[in-house]
Amino acid sequence: MSITKSIQLGMFILGLSALGQHATGTESPVSAFAGLEALLPETPSSDLGSYAGQATLIVIFADTPDDAEFTAQLDILRTHAEALAARNVVLLTDTTPSENGPLRQTLRPRGFRLLLINSEGTLTQRRGTVTDVQRLIRQIGQMP
Repeated sequence: MSITKSIQLGMFILGLSALGQHATGTESPVSAFAGLEALLPETPSSDLGSYAGQATLIVIFADTPDDAEFTAQLDILRTHAEALAARNVVLLTDTTPSENGPLRQTLRPRGFRLLLINSEGTLTQRRGTVTDVQRLIRQIGQMP
């Protein structure tokens, strides 16, 4: 499967930035999400309701794809991607605040934010710091 460095606004294929905006830095956007494929939705949607009853969402916001906390959080999730996927977790990201996409309009993040949304669509955790995956797994395990 061939993935380009830029995609259409509103689509969250591999959580990359909007059309015409390329990730900066030395790491390509595709390699930034390597090892996280099990957590990426087959048919990405910016409508949170489309995941209701099907998946728990981890939504990560950052001001740029190169944000240190963003890349650190992806690295942490990567180490337990299969365990999270076994719990029906889907990862959505948004690193383009200037576009004010649907996720940003709905969830209103500031800077780096990690949000955990249960399968019923309820926001259960909002964190402004990098979060250990064991903490996330514990919280997911306590969800109905």
